[in-house]
Amino acid sequence: MVLLTAAFVAGVVALQWCANLPTLWVYSVVPIALYGLVWRIARLPAVFILGFLWAALLAGKALDPVLDPALEGKTLLVEGEVLDRPQRITARQVRFPFYIERLDAGQGWTEFRGKVRLNLYNTDPGVALGERWQLVVRLKRPHGFSNPGGFDFEQWLFQQRIRATGYVRQDRARNRRLAVADVSMINRFRSRLMAAFDEMGAKRPSLALIRALTIGDRSMLSPSQWEVLRATGTSHLVAISGLHVSLVAGLVFWLTRFVWLHCGHLVEQYPASKVAAVTAVCAALVYALLAGFGIPARRALIMVTVFMLAVLSDQSISFSRVICVAAVIILLLDPLSVLSPGWWLSFSAVSAIAYCMAGRHGRRGFTQKWLYMHFVLALSMAPLLLVFFQQSSVIAPLANMVAVPYVGMMVVPVALAGTLAFSISETAGEWVLQTAADLLSLIWPWLSGLAGLEQVLWHPHQAVTWTLVPAFAGLCLLFMPRGIPGRWLALLWLLPIVVVEPHRPEWGEARVTLLDVGQGLSAVIETRLHTLVYDAGPRFSETFDTGQAVVVPFLRHSGVRKLDTLIVSHGDNDHIGGVASLLAEYPADRVLTSVTGKIPQARAQPCWRDQQWFWEGVRFTMLHPARDNRLQGNNASCILRIESAGGHSILLPGDIEARGEEALLLPPQHELAAAVLVAPHHGSDTSSTPAFIEAVHPDTVLFPSGYRNRYGFPKAPVVERYSGIQAKMYETGLSGALTVTLSSEDEKPHVRRFRDERRRYWQSSNNP
Repeated sequence: MVLLTAAFVAGVVALQWCANLPTLWVYSVVPIALYGLVWRIARLPAVFILGFLWAALLAGKALDPVLDPALEGKTLLVEGEVLDRPQRITARQVRFPFYIERLDAGQGWTEFRGKVRLNLYNTDPGVALGERWQLVVRLKRPHGFSNPGGFDFEQWLFQQRIRATGYVRQDRARNRRLAVADVSMINRFRSRLMAAFDEMGAKRPSLALIRALTIGDRSMLSPSQWEVLRATGTSHLVAISGLHVSLVAGLVFWLTRFVWLHCGHLVEQYPASKVAAVTAVCAALVYALLAGFGIPARRALIMVTVFMLAVLSDQSISFSRVICVAAVIILLLDPLSVLSPGWWLSFSAVSAIAYCMAGRHGRRGFTQKWLYMHFVLALSMAPLLLVFFQQSSVIAPLANMVAVPYVGMMVVPVALAGTLAFSISETAGEWVLQTAADLLSLIWPWLSGLAGLEQVLWHPHQAVTWTLVPAFAGLCLLFMPRGIPGRWLALLWLLPIVVVEPHRPEWGEARVTLLDVGQGLSAVIETRLHTLVYDAGPRFSETFDTGQAVVVPFLRHSGVRKLDTLIVSHGDNDHIGGVASLLAEYPADRVLTSVTGKIPQARAQPCWRDQQWFWEGVRFTMLHPARDNRLQGNNASCILRIESAGGHSILLPGDIEARGEEALLLPPQHELAAAVLVAPHHGSDTSSTPAFIEAVHPDTVLFPSGYRNRYGFPKAPVVERYSGIQAKMYETGLSGALTVTLSSEDEKPHVRRFRDERRRYWQSSNNP
């Protein structure tokens, strides 16, 4: 059973690595695969093929419909239904999912049935869950930053079945409600409860945690609360996952069985265990619905249902078989679940507990077993956490061994009792929910204290994927029963995931990665032993900037432990916005900038012409501004030229415009020629003058421009100028992160496009 399940899961996973979905003729092998199930020797490959094709079939349905690229950015009139209660993202931004039933691009209504995610800015027309609306919108196909180590937003949108994103335009005449909400009783109750949380939340920050525990809404958690949860490895405590759903089911099972055993003759007709199992599944279902019936809640409900069916069957079913059945059912219903880290973490945690705790007989007491279980979970989850999140909490066992029973046995029951009381009396329910928040507040200072310790997060580097195989083999060997010889060999199997690091450039080489940060700029330059970051991209809101979302994950992915130099070219948000978050994670030894007063986090030094240094045979030269510089803003940008031992060079000119380019061409003129040029000012037509292009004469031009950015960068005249010298051109918004290696040999620089290296079938570029 275990091997067959593993083969099915492997088939589903294999599809997710494909650049394109299989063609229809491939499905002709299905009869052969079904016939192969008869023969023992062919079962594993047959199950693998069926898993692969089943995932491909449902993935094809998930990709439908595809928004016509010609409609991107155009004003559209759409009709459909609001799928969930709008969430307040910032003071001026509201977001909600919307199911479009038809749209009008100015040529009449056409059918487009798909889920989209819409934003409202500066106004709220009063949309509510379940209402049907006509809205004026602008849409674009799923698209996000594409960088090594970064969050794959496109993948997340695909897994959520979101086929487009966009915003609602202000149009009082055409934005109108078509029908009032016709929602279920549970959704009406959720809306009432959310409104109550909104009113109470301003008074007690801990109510944001109770909100997440009861209705699965984590949008109100503050950045500081998230930081504590991440640092202590307790983020799962505010997720409606297997832990809480199984806890609710377990408590209801125990209470129902206890009461039923005292019901006299009813026990003879209906066994207490079976009644308790049915009641537990119903309770788990209600809890999942209360949480919005999201993907994690559905997954947890299926796992609980399979376990309770084992109780109803009156058969002795092994724990491993129950886990296998649950995994197969979940993937049959939703094979895209494997794209979620939560799927892997939840099944790995349950499997680790089953492997290390079930059937072990010894002299350990309850306390010893509890401590041992958290030690097992911390070690077994570490490889996956390093792969998915590039970090693992070293104090997670200590935090969880106290927080899990406290939250599970004290906070969750009171919080759920509060929701039950709220359905009867809102006043009583709010009082009980506030009591649950008070209980949680008692343990929060302890978690905050643990999170405040130094080095609580271990993030050596992005674990290389192939090292997971020996790591899991080593863990299985390590947690075998005592007495089995050779368990010490587990350490050898675990070594690769820690020792094998990403490749660094050779002596005399420089690897330059122009990151995809949207409409902004950030580049990371690596030599054999040093790392330099040039700008850190924009800040979009108080809680989101590309320094934290893009640059830091990339540095961790690359195995960078120390940042030697940070250069901030100038003070515009699209270059300096992510600096604070970057310096918080990677305090730079040296900061050079043209705006020293705008970087209070570090002792910034001014960048001047003629500054020069060498790292492992690679020369770094600052070409601008001059010490007597009178230019301001964009034209005062720090301009950096990097040259490898092989004589290959790249020029990073920041946002200089025509006047800044003229200053570079005045005597005393430095060598401007470079094989690779990062286009000045993102390809604006106020820069890249013919004289500057002639002086640099690049073979390759990289445009740090956002996908469908509002400025239309790079501008057509600029592209034509570079085409005139036959330069190869690449855009981060279309290609993702662009990596160029300046070799120490005669080999010419070659551009690697991250979207090409990590092409997947769900990417919008694959679905014209």
